[in-house]
Formats: sequence, C-alpha cells, structure tokens
Amino acid sequence: MMKIEMIPIEKLTGFARNSKIHTKKQIEHIANSVREFGFNDPLAIAGPDNVILEGNGRIEAARLLGMTQLPCIRLDHLNESEQRAYVIAHNALCLETGFDEAALFGELEALKDYDFRNYGLDCDKFDVTLDKLQQKKLAPIASAHYLVSVAVDHNDKIAGTMATLRGMEGVQVRAASN
Repeated sequence: MMKIEMIPIEKLTGFARNSKIHTKKQIEHIANSVREFGFNDPLAIAGPDNVILEGNGRIEAARLLGMTQLPCIRLDHLNESEQRAYVIAHNALCLETGFDEAALFGELEALKDYDFRNYGLDCDKFDVTLDKLQQKKLAPIASAHYLVSVAVDHNDKIAGTMATLRGMEGVQVRAASN
C-alpha cells in the first residue's frame, strides 16, 4: 500500500539526470495551479537522499510559493535501472495524447470564469480551432441511415410520422418488430 510522507523541502534532492525540461514559465503555471487547487500530486522519491523521480517541476513551484514540506511517495521497491526508466516513461506518457477537442470545448465553455492561461493552456488556440470547425463546410453525403426505436404505446403518432417519411422523395422506410 502506498503511503504519503510529508518531507521537508530541504531534504529532497533533484534528479540529476532528469531529461524533462521545466521552463520558468511552466514552473509559474505549476505554482498557479498549486495556489488555486492545492498540492494534490505527491512527489515520487527514492533512496536515503530522497531523490525526486517524479515532480522536479512541482518542487520548483513549491519553492516559489514558500512551501516547507511536500507530500511524497517512495518508489524504493524499484531498482536503480527501473527508477531511471520510470522517470522517462512517466514524462513520456504525459506527452502521448492530446485532448478530445469536443469534450475540451464543452468544458472550456462551461468554465468560462477560469483563465486557463494561468496553468499553461492556450485557450486562444482552441478558440481559433473551434471557429475553424464551426466555419467548415460539410461535404454533401449521398445517404444516411438512421435506426429509430419506438415504443408502441404511441402507435397513432408513429403511424402518422412513418406515413410522412414514406411520402418523402428519396426516403426508404423499413419496419421490423421483435
């Protein structure tokens, strides 16, 4: 079972071979997130020197905020090669995918009061993409197929609707029951 330990920041050691780049701007974004939402993601550490395997950007943000202790989990069960591989794998996994843009647009629309630029998300880029999607002309399609299931307790309304559809040019209606 994973145990969270609160460790004084001065007793934590950065990972000397960390290949992940943390710019000053990104560290500011992380600090903004921590300030707004809290420090909700423990650092992953290993060894007697408390080497930070995961969270080197977060510790820099914590320093900016004047934090003195940070939540940590130990990965001492991994050998040195596994620890080094984990650092790369963890950082690479975050880069592997992007956003489901439709879901993201919906969330950004619902959360208009948040300025996500404070956390490193360029909303202007997504606004431009959304505008392009809204202006995109759809190519005409030859045909579309719809499957409609109806309850028989509205039989009169259904019969009228089906008769209207059958009377339309280019519409084929097939009925089945089970």
